[in-house]
Amino acid sequence: MRWKRCASLVDGFRGTALVSYNAGISACEKGGAWQQALLLLFVELRDANVEPDVISYNAGISACAKGGEWRQALWLFGKLREAQVQPSAVSYNAGICACQSGGQWQQALSLFTELQESALEPNADVLSYNAAISACEKRGQWQHALSLLGNLFEAKLETEVTSYNAGISACGKGGQWQQALSLFCDLQDAKLEPDVISHNAAISACEKGEQWRHALSLLSELRGARLEPDVISCSAGISACGNGEQWHLALSLFSELVQARLEADLISYNAVISACEKGTQWKQALSLLSELRRAKIEPDAVSYNAGVSACEKGEQWQQALSLLSEMREKKVELSTISYNAGVSACEKGGQWQQALLLLAAMREAKTESTVISFSAGVSACEKGAQWQQALSLLRGMWKASLEPNNISYNAAISACEKCGRWQHALLAVSLLGEV
Repeated sequence: MRWKRCASLVDGFRGTALVSYNAGISACEKGGAWQQALLLLFVELRDANVEPDVISYNAGISACAKGGEWRQALWLFGKLREAQVQPSAVSYNAGICACQSGGQWQQALSLFTELQESALEPNADVLSYNAAISACEKRGQWQHALSLLGNLFEAKLETEVTSYNAGISACGKGGQWQQALSLFCDLQDAKLEPDVISHNAAISACEKGEQWRHALSLLSELRGARLEPDVISCSAGISACGNGEQWHLALSLFSELVQARLEADLISYNAVISACEKGTQWKQALSLLSELRRAKIEPDAVSYNAGVSACEKGEQWQQALSLLSEMREKKVELSTISYNAGVSACEKGGQWQQALLLLAAMREAKTESTVISFSAGVSACEKGAQWQQALSLLRGMWKASLEPNNISYNAAISACEKCGRWQHALLAVSLLGEV
């Protein structure tokens, strides 16, 4: 690699001009070799009795930014100040970019504000704005992102598609789908051509806002612009359809993805399995899980939980238990969602013993139980006429500092009534009156 070759010439730099060392640090920066850049900056330069200048520091900060080391970049920015070297606009931009790559939006905004307040020319350019907006985007800070975009427009700097894309994505992550679509329209009004990233950000925003019609419209517009949808576009569209309980459209999009020879990834499969789960299509969900395995992609907790929940809605308790067992074998962590879906599946299948076993396993695994967990267990016991177990679970809820709901009480009362335990039923009724 080029930076290695340049770094190997360091010994020949001793006693030569600072420009030689700066060339070496810059070579490391281009390769993202931040450790080697710092070695040159703080060991080799010192040994040669050469004082680093702003160019040296800038290259070092940029190397840290490219290496994903935002803490090191900020530390180096501090060292620059300690050495009483005047930071340049390049210094600030490199620091802002480092914070952006690390998702440190507050630090990025702090540097950006400092740059704007400085006497440097230019005190902020499009690169500075884009990096700061992107830093806000990574953390869904849509209000700050929009404020920066507004400042960018006011500064009459030439805007780029990248600026809008980061803003659209920030609005999407912040749950502001209307703002995202408004920015997408502004992008077109500014005579800029939206790219695949623009469309993907807008589609994702619609997906999070459960706006499946808008998501499909954007997908259609993407094709109309003779741009090829990628896996991200399709996955977001599939997820949007799933959130809108349009499982058949989600399946259709997934088929299009496969037919277009786009390599479906775990996110794509999870989106379509979840869509089938929401549409109570348990057979389709299980079929897709099998297809996922055949594609040699390991299902994760999201895949399994969607499958278990689909089986629960389809009243397929055996299939649900089989998936939970597979999760244990594959060492995929069972969460509260996993257990709750399994207990509910057993309740619907009238399998009170299996429901109690799952609740016991949940306690043993120290997984947090919820009102849903207990209520499903009480309902399962009610269907099995197990009044003692039902009341025991009610007591378990109180011990866990959970407030039983009407479903829990009604199921417990019904269990007592089925077994002719009217006194216990009256006790449960009296307790219900106190809630």
